[in-house]
Amino acid sequence: MQYDSLKINLLEKIISICSYITMGIVGLLWLLFAYFTRNKVKFFLKYNIIQSIVISVLLAIFNLTLDIILSLLAKIPLLDFVAAAINIILQFQIIKIFNLSLSIVGLFVFLVLTYIIIGIVLGRIFYVPYLSPIMQRTMKKYN
Repeated sequence: MQYDSLKINLLEKIISICSYITMGIVGLLWLLFAYFTRNKVKFFLKYNIIQSIVISVLLAIFNLTLDIILSLLAKIPLLDFVAAAINIILQFQIIKIFNLSLSIVGLFVFLVLTYIIIGIVLGRIFYVPYLSPIMQRTMKKYN
């Protein structure tokens, strides 16, 4: 879905970008600020804020689930080598720029965030399979 970039002001784009970078914290604070000052939040900004929060929660659930599974596999005598190998593969540092090291999962998250930020700058809402249709239906229902 594309919006006219002239209708989306710079502040909305900056808040949307900051919301994704801070994993939804800036967006949540902005929604609270808008609620208490009784300002209406436009669809583009609200969509990006809520989507950043949902993506952050899903990423946290994924990391927690993966940690639990790997710790359980590490306790099983014959599968502890598999758990160690998976852990090494997922935490292997692919890119080391300055003081920043990115693992496989970190690189994937970085690339997705870069894609999202480019879409926000262009005034577009990017499509996440399975998540975006649910977000659009929910936003239309409560907008």
